[in-house]
Formats: sequence, C-alpha cells, structure tokens
Amino acid sequence: MVRRGFFVFLMAAAAIVAHAQSKKISITAVNQPLKAILEQVQERSGYHIIYSDEIVQDSMNASVDVRRRSVADILNSILRPNGLFYSRRGGNMIVVGSIALRSQSEAGGPPQQSIRGLVTDTEQKPVPYASVTLTDGEGTRSGTAGESDGQFRISYTFEQGRRYYVRVSSIGYRPATFTFTFSDTLQLKPFVLEKDKSTLRTVTVAAARPLVERRADRYVVNVEGTPLADGNNALEVLQKSPGIWVDPNGGIKINGNGSVTVMINDVLQRMSGTDLAEYLRTIRSENIKKIEVIPNPPAEYEASGTGGIVHIILRKSRDEGFTGQATAVFKQQKGKPYLSSGISAQYKIKRFYFFGRGALSKEEQVYYARTINSYKDHSSYDGTTDRINNNRQTSYQGGMVYDLSDKQSLSFQGGTTGINLLRDFKTGIVLKDPAGGLVTGSSVTGWSRKPRLTTGTLNYSYKLDTLGSVFKILADYVNGRKAEDMMVRSVYTDPRRDTLYRNSYPSTTEIYSGQADYLRYLNARFKLQAGVKYVATRRNNIVTTEHFTNGSWLVKEDASNQFIYDENLLMGYSAMEGAVKRTHIKLGLRAEETYMRGNNITSAQQFTRRYLNLFPSAFLLQNLNDKPVPAALSFSYSRRIRRPQFGDLNPFRLRIGDYSVLVGNPDLLPEYANSFKLGYNFWTGYMFNLQYLRTNNIIAEFANPQEDGVIEYQTRNFKYRTSYGASVYAPVRIRKWWTANVYSGLFHTAYAINDFQLAQTSFNLNTYQTFTLKNNMDATLATIYSSPYVQGNTTHAALFFTDLSFGKKFFDNKLRVRVTVTDLFNTFREKSRTVYEGVDIDFYQKRPTRSVGISVSYLLNAGKKIKDKKVEQSAEEEKNRI
Repeated sequence: MVRRGFFVFLMAAAAIVAHAQSKKISITAVNQPLKAILEQVQERSGYHIIYSDEIVQDSMNASVDVRRRSVADILNSILRPNGLFYSRRGGNMIVVGSIALRSQSEAGGPPQQSIRGLVTDTEQKPVPYASVTLTDGEGTRSGTAGESDGQFRISYTFEQGRRYYVRVSSIGYRPATFTFTFSDTLQLKPFVLEKDKSTLRTVTVAAARPLVERRADRYVVNVEGTPLADGNNALEVLQKSPGIWVDPNGGIKINGNGSVTVMINDVLQRMSGTDLAEYLRTIRSENIKKIEVIPNPPAEYEASGTGGIVHIILRKSRDEGFTGQATAVFKQQKGKPYLSSGISAQYKIKRFYFFGRGALSKEEQVYYARTINSYKDHSSYDGTTDRINNNRQTSYQGGMVYDLSDKQSLSFQGGTTGINLLRDFKTGIVLKDPAGGLVTGSSVTGWSRKPRLTTGTLNYSYKLDTLGSVFKILADYVNGRKAEDMMVRSVYTDPRRDTLYRNSYPSTTEIYSGQADYLRYLNARFKLQAGVKYVATRRNNIVTTEHFTNGSWLVKEDASNQFIYDENLLMGYSAMEGAVKRTHIKLGLRAEETYMRGNNITSAQQFTRRYLNLFPSAFLLQNLNDKPVPAALSFSYSRRIRRPQFGDLNPFRLRIGDYSVLVGNPDLLPEYANSFKLGYNFWTGYMFNLQYLRTNNIIAEFANPQEDGVIEYQTRNFKYRTSYGASVYAPVRIRKWWTANVYSGLFHTAYAINDFQLAQTSFNLNTYQTFTLKNNMDATLATIYSSPYVQGNTTHAALFFTDLSFGKKFFDNKLRVRVTVTDLFNTFREKSRTVYEGVDIDFYQKRPTRSVGISVSYLLNAGKKIKDKKVEQSAEEEKNRI
C-alpha cells in the first residue's frame, strides 16, 4: 500500500511567508517532477530546501517559465497546486510542508499533547532539520520538522497505551521508522539515522526530466540520468540529439545550416573539423550533463560559426569530500575490438575544490571504399580500397578553484589530449584509356597522424551583488602540435606509372588570449552586458614531399614549403536584455577587428589583410498567455562570421594518392551569414520553427578535375549559399512507460558555384524512443534518416541507421550496465557524386558501423551538497581552426 504521509510545521506560517525570500532567479520547466524543479531552485538561489519524500511525492509534477522572479513567487506557483507550502528556517533554509495537515493541526478539536525527541547520526551528532512523520498504522496523523540542533516537537491527540510509528528522514541519511507506546511519562530515546551514500535520488530526478527543454534563446538536451549517458561518446550523443546533424566525417550542423562552433564548459574548441571529431570521441557520455543548442547566438558569444553554437556541459561534483566515477566500454565491430575506459574525480574541502578526469581508448577498424572517376574523353579510374585504422586516444584534464571570499574566486584549469591515428590503405586500381586499353595496378599507403592539444586557463570572478551582477577576467593559453606523415608506393602493369614518395607536414599553433566581461543587473527584469577580448595566434606549417629516385630520397622543391601565419583579433561587445509583462527583448552588438599576416618562408611571398566587422543580434519572445508554461512566439536574428582554417591558408600542394591532390588557398576570405528564425512553442514542449540563412563567400571543399586525370581538392570561396526550411520537435508520451522524442526538418539549400548553381531539398528525421521496464531496466531505440543533401559541388546520398540498447542499474544505481547494438540493420553507408566540367566522380564507402557492445559505469559519491564550480576559458574561436 502506498503511504501518503504529510508534513506540518508548528510555527506561524503566515508571518514567515510574509517575509519570504526576495532573491531573483530564472527557471524553465515543462511538466517536470516537482523534486527536479526544487533542486533547480536550490542550485540557482543558494537556499537549502528540505522536504520529506512523504510530502513531496514522486508523482507530483509542475511547470514554470519565469525570468528574474523572486524565489517566493516561484515556490508559491509550484507548491500550492500540489497542496504544499513552504517556511523559512534560519538564514538560508527552506522547509516544504503539507497544507492539508497544517489545516488539520490548526482546526479545533480535543486538546493536543506534545512529545519531544532528538535526531542524531551514528556518531551521536545532531541531524538538523530532519522531517518527522507520525502514523498509527491506519494513516498519517501529524508531522513536523526538526531544528538546527536536531530537536523536534510533534503534537497530536495521543491515546494512552496506543502504539504509534515515527518515520524520520533527512537528505543524505537512510530513512528509519521507530515504534513507541504513548504514556504521560513517555521519554523518547534519540532517533539514530545512518548515512546514505547512494546517488539514487539524484539519478531518479535527472532521469525524470524531459530529453529536451526550451530556453529563451536556445534549447537544451538533457543527457545526465538518461540512457544517452551510458556507453556513448560525445559525438554519438550529438548524433542522436534532436536538431543536430553529424555527417560521416564528424561535421556538425544545426537544422541543416552551416559550420557549427562547439563549446565545452564555456570554452570554444579551436580545432579543425577532423581534429574536433576525434577529440569529441574521447569524451565519455557518462561525463556529460547536458547540451545547449544555440542556433542564433547573442552578442556575448564570439561571432565565429555561421551555423550557430553547440555547447556541451560536463558533469561536476556537488559533494563535500571525494566523489568519482569509473567507466569502461567494449565493442565488437566487424571482427575488430573497441576498448575505452575513463575516470573522473573531485574533492572539496573548505574553500578549495579540486577536479580531474582522464580517458583512453583503443580501436581497430576495417573500411571498404570504391572511387570511380569518369572523364570527358571516356577514360576512367577505378580504385577499390581496403583500409585498416589503428587508433589510440588519451585525454586528461585537471584544475582547482579557490574561493577567496563569498564574492571572489580564482581558478586554474589545464589539460592535454593526445591522438595517435595509424591508417593503412591497400588499393587495387584499373585504368582505362579513351581507346579502351587497360592498365592495372596496386597502391599501398601508410598514414600516421598524431595531433596533441595542451591548454591552460586562469580565471578570476567577482560577484557585484545578489542579483547576479559579476565581473570576470580570463587569461588563456593553447598549444597545438600535429605530426603527420604519409608514404605511398604504387606498382602498375605499365612500369612508367610506378611511384614511391612520402610526405611530412607537421604544424604547431600557439594562441594567447585575454578577456574581461561585465554583467550588471539594473533591476530584476533588466540587465546590461559589455566585454572586451584580445587573441594572438601564430601557426607554423611545414610541408615536405620527397620522391625515391635512383636509390635515394630527393626533396621535391615545388611541393615543399614553410608557411607562418599570424593573426590578431580585437573584440568588444555590448548587450541589453529586458522584460515587460509578456514581452522579452534582447539586443546586442559585437565588433571584431582582424589583422592577419601570411609569410611563405620558402618563396619569400607575403600577404596581409585587415578588416573590421559589426555583428548585430536581436531576440524577441512574446508569451501568448499567462500559463505556467505559456505558448509563445519567438524571433531571432544574428550576423555571424567563419574565418578560414589556419591550415587551409598555406599555399601548399600535397599529393595524397596517384590521382588525388590537396591544394591550399591563401586567397580564402571569411564567409558571412545572416540568420533569421521564427519559432512557435505550444502544448507541452512542442516546437515549430521556420528559418532562413544567407551566407556570402561560402567556404567549402571543391573537387576540381585536371587534364591528367588527377582530382584537386581545394577549399574555396563560393558566391553564396541560401538555406531555408521548417522543423518540428514533438515529445510524445505514447504510454506511461514509452516516450518518443521526434524531430523532423525539411530544408532547401542552394549553392552558387562559379557560373552554375547546385540545389537540393532534403528531409531529416530523428527519433529517440525510451522504454521504462521493470526491475530498474530500460530500453532505447534511435532511428536517424537523412535524404540526399548538397555540400559544395558534391551531392551526398541518403543515410539511415537504427541503434538499440538495453540498460539495467544495480546497487542503488551506483552500477549501470548497458548493452548496445549500433546500426542494427547495417544500412549506414556513404555515397556521393560530383559532376563538374564533364568529369563524374562516384564515391562509395562502408565503415564498420554495426557493432555489439557493453558499457559499465560505477559511481562513487559521499558528502554534503555544494554548489557547482565552473572554470571558464578565454581562447575560443581559434582553437576550432587549429
């Protein structure tokens, strides 16, 4: 039988409520468990909220969507509909109770008697503010809350000689029930509670949150506590997140738009697309708390990234003392194993907070690929490749936070990530000349790629008032080093075509940055922001190509060079945000001046560029009613920039195969985008969006056929790209145990390339279904489909795959085990076609996407709750371009 306990406080509630807390916070929750919302209020307000599980029951839900409202207003709006009220105890303690039992206690009737008691822990130390509930075997009769010294008094019309039960509970302790028989001379012994070190309550609350939550200028994908958090890496989590598209090479887009900037814990990751994808694979999903998707970022964010920002927020400790987590993953994919392990740990003692995490992985993969080049003279190239990957990845981060005072904090964070990619290619080649004659051959390529990134950040923060005004100073250093080598040996039936050559192209990148940000709340509904930032970058590229001739290696001078690139960015911004009744407005303006200098040491050629750009942004939200989660219309606009990757500006020519060449482009210009978005939020969590994006000087890879049959791949500026379309997100609760999160989008994209246009209408569908089973088990089914789409002058075929997983939790949720089958039907494959100037390039590749794996995660948690600590970093856009 489910017991419905009640919790009553014997104090003048009306008087206390009149002096309720005046702190202002912002919070949005759509039909979430009441416990989850109370946890958010506690985190954002600094109050410690105490309640009994008998009072705040798991079945209670609430909705709220407010900005800069008092804690008193928020608590009243979510507690009263559930028959609850709150009282304030001490300086920052809030206790939640039952309105029904309070009324029962205050109603007239037979005179009541009181008994007093004491709640202690096993070390005989008082347990403050414990909840105490009285029952008599037939129902709940009364209740109260203890004081700071563990003492409590409970009142009821006791019957002489009758047996009663007292249930005592407190956060961090195991609840206990004690029995006594009432008499006039009764003296209760101390009630002793044992500490509960499990994380059951935290995990249960997190799991009950919706997968997607709407914010004013973004939406949030909750990962912690969901099946997404088990057995995936960060790139796989993004792939399954609504509205985010990850292509087979790890490129990330929001709603089919352009280049996306990725942030991790407020730090923009300054790596190339390939390096970023490899880095995201080193981050375990168990360490991810949530993902913020920001299609049109406001002025306080750097203007880099024409497609918006994806912000990954990692989990942080909340406990005094030591907390930690260990994970391990094993997958079998086409006869080759994948192994991954990771550990994270935090330690809090007084004003110091230390944290660290590490991860390593080992992976072997076998690919199959085929490329057919058909030329306008009716000759052709047909290459079939078997590719073996042997990858190693390690990542370590650590740091500390020191609270100088209640208002000031100083923090340092450092980390290093190392990736070792070894790839062997074996290609069978068939060449056909215009007359139909055949030449066959084979090519063997060994490719080694070893990027390493090291970062260090110093952060000072000063809180100016209790509204949230703050001043911050950040200094950041980034060092990126990459060693890359390749050797190609080809043998043909026509010996004149035989080749043996090798390439070496190491690079180093150093980034120094500093910034200052100021945020001032004018009142509870209006705030101003301003900031400045300076970034200095130096990139040193060396390309060396050698051919084996007459028994020795000779440097090919026209294919070798050293290129040094310097860039300096000076940025500033200001923004204003305010709300009047149902209308919320945010306006911002950002200015960024760029000075760059390229120096080809080998040829003594130099170039410089200097340009100043303004980036306005605007956001408007109009609530349509006064419901806790109102229907709303929103409009947003932002202007963005995408600067060229550092490596693309090097004027190199690098041969990576007998018929494939990479070419640098020092003439690359930045691309600029204007993005417009109109949104409608309705029902409970449903979202409908219309969007339009116009990008000029679009940066994209261009496949350019040459007279000798070689295909040159070069990053170029195209005239423009337009993209427009609509998307809808629907969180559908099919059954109590079955939910489906469905995202679909229809977009039209057109490129203007030289003297012709290339256009495509594409459709995306992403469904993520969860099934809650008995005995702490669950299942998930993820299905992703993308119709053909256009990128540069290449059309890509449709993609489709389905993932299935089963999970179970043990030992109070400390141990989590998940079995996963990826690409269940083995349908994920890559096809693309490029047609340009009479040349047809047909590409096909199959990766080992179908796998069976198991992940294990074990949680360690002990101590008292503390506020989350966060270390910000300053180096932003440039790390994405290393």
